[in-house]
Amino acid sequence: MSNQTFLIGTGVESIYACSLSSSGQLQLLNEIKCGQGSSWLLRRNNLLYVANEHIDKIETFIIDDHIQGKLTLKNTISSIGNTPCSLDIDSTGKWFAVANYGHQGTSNVVLFPLNNLNLPEEKNAQINTIDGRGPNPDRQDHSHCHQVLFYQNYLYVVDLGTDTLNIYRFNNVNGEVSLIGNRIKTEAGAGPRHMIFHPNKSLAFLCNELNSTTNVYRINASYEQFEYLQTIKTRRQEDENDSSKENYPAELQLTPDGKYLLVSNRGDENLVIFNINENNNEILSVKEHLDCRGSFTRYFTFDPTGRFLLVANQKSNNLVCFSYNRDNGTYTFVSQLDNIQSPQHMVFL
Repeated sequence: MSNQTFLIGTGVESIYACSLSSSGQLQLLNEIKCGQGSSWLLRRNNLLYVANEHIDKIETFIIDDHIQGKLTLKNTISSIGNTPCSLDIDSTGKWFAVANYGHQGTSNVVLFPLNNLNLPEEKNAQINTIDGRGPNPDRQDHSHCHQVLFYQNYLYVVDLGTDTLNIYRFNNVNGEVSLIGNRIKTEAGAGPRHMIFHPNKSLAFLCNELNSTTNVYRINASYEQFEYLQTIKTRRQEDENDSSKENYPAELQLTPDGKYLLVSNRGDENLVIFNINENNNEILSVKEHLDCRGSFTRYFTFDPTGRFLLVANQKSNNLVCFSYNRDNGTYTFVSQLDNIQSPQHMVFL
């Protein structure tokens, strides 16, 4: 396996290009200037789309060099909302979705048409909002859309502010959406953040930022009906009992073999690793908690080979690499890269 190049989105005015060697060593290749707070990156072919959450802009870069990770800015548009935090493109490649969290302004989901150069355009953008609020006055004063996800011809929107998961039927001709059924409610004050579908089981998982839990749902064949199955805590009991600790789960991902679900605990500074069981009464059970070797794990991901797990620690400004053993589901620390300012997202080229 030759070196793999990946990009790191941050909370500052930089995107870092790094390499991962076949032995799991990390190296900084270069630093690219961008807007403020490149907290979500989306790559499609030779283009990189960037959500700049501090200035409410979406940048599009051309990837000039996939080996060195060199980028050239091609286009900048408004996110038509406040604090963009999640991006996705529909299966036809015609529509570009943005979730605007609305930290100090408007929260919404905006669908931008992509032109023949695959650049998003503000003209004819479709703007969608969610009404309501949650019981937490500091974090749920209104809707806070935290994730957009196109999957199986539907658009899924996770809203932290209203404690809802929203499923929309999507029209890829005009970009219009229509809500399917009722909004799926989590426990009041849970603050859902991100969701993921299992690739070969009829299961969906949802991590909740405000009460440190993960929900499990069984989904029907058409991916529009969710049956609630389970809620499980992400924290160890001793951490939960420690009143000096605050914890905010951020990201969830499945292992490449689909055997385990991982959720990051920002505050407890670990990844909880769940077994995925066949028992309908307990789909998830805690296998272990993996020390992240840093502070405030905002994001983590596996490399394309599935051999390595990369962890981005936002407040300790470091990146950590673990090897993953598929035979027994264990992790071994391999390397660490320091002086990566406020790492928050990663994509491989």
